[in-house]
Amino acid sequence: MKTLDKLMASVIESGQQDTPDPADLDLLLYSPCPVKLAVKERLDAVIKAYEEENDPIKIHIPMGCTSVDPFDPLHYESDPDKLPSIIASIGFGDFFRKGFSDKFVKTGLFEAVLPEKVTPLHEKAGIVDPKGHYTVYALTPYIFMVDKQRLGDTPPPEKWADLLDPKYRGQINMCGDGDDMADAVLMLIYKDFGMEGIKKLAANANGLMHSSRMGKSGGAEKGGGIYILPYFFAETSKQPEYMEVIWPKDGTAASPIYFLAKKDARPRIDKILEFFIKGFGEIPSAQWFLPLGGPLPPTHAPENTIKWVGWDFIYDNDITVLRDELNGTFRKLVKETF
Repeated sequence: MKTLDKLMASVIESGQQDTPDPADLDLLLYSPCPVKLAVKERLDAVIKAYEEENDPIKIHIPMGCTSVDPFDPLHYESDPDKLPSIIASIGFGDFFRKGFSDKFVKTGLFEAVLPEKVTPLHEKAGIVDPKGHYTVYALTPYIFMVDKQRLGDTPPPEKWADLLDPKYRGQINMCGDGDDMADAVLMLIYKDFGMEGIKKLAANANGLMHSSRMGKSGGAEKGGGIYILPYFFAETSKQPEYMEVIWPKDGTAASPIYFLAKKDARPRIDKILEFFIKGFGEIPSAQWFLPLGGPLPPTHAPENTIKWVGWDFIYDNDITVLRDELNGTFRKLVKETF
């Protein structure tokens, strides 16, 4: 078997070039695509502030949308000194894997850093990690957008359980493209309704669609009448009058946007951490990702809630393996419906 260094080198050769050594990084950051450039601009200012103090830092933000990621093998690392001071990522991916968590997270290498005040929305949903390891500084909320013309006399869904009703057969457009999938949605359906719920959701699917296309496809001729998509794309795209955005009454399915910060790297990295717990929310477009300390977007209604999968569920399962199994099963089932 290849050593980790050789494995990473081979991935780099097959994809991106000029990739830094993770051990040299103060921050490795995967950011939501819609705000990636704005995040980079803010962090460039942070880099400049460090340089002015003669204490340069090194930040890497993978900018491409390639399936080849030279940092994919990083979760296999066994030496904590070879990890970046801050790892920031999206969704229930590699840095939630049991092997990585057992070696580094549960052993106390990382310590959560919170804003002065967590919004009541996040506090009520239990977004803060009670073990104090992960910092979920924002979320990707998934909601419904419905085509009332296509649904006709069929009432639109109000809750996640409604999507399992056979009356919506062939009506659901699911967010998913390539390896991407609305992992938080499948996780919630599985947690509440088991694999039978996944089967029922797949049976009602019209197909998979990239979330950025969903915002532009309201009323599409071949689309179903119900879209499951991120809040950002639902609210920042112009829709015909017969399209309606619905925040589920039992709460939005929420995928984590998080960071892991090495405890022994502080206080040197504190200005970077300040960006995550404060500066991120100051980016107008980032407010659609519900920053932990706020502010929330102007269209967010006070009655809207978050339906979080829960930290007990995350820590009690190998959540990344479960995510991959659910994604694979759902895709297979959707193909079988056609």
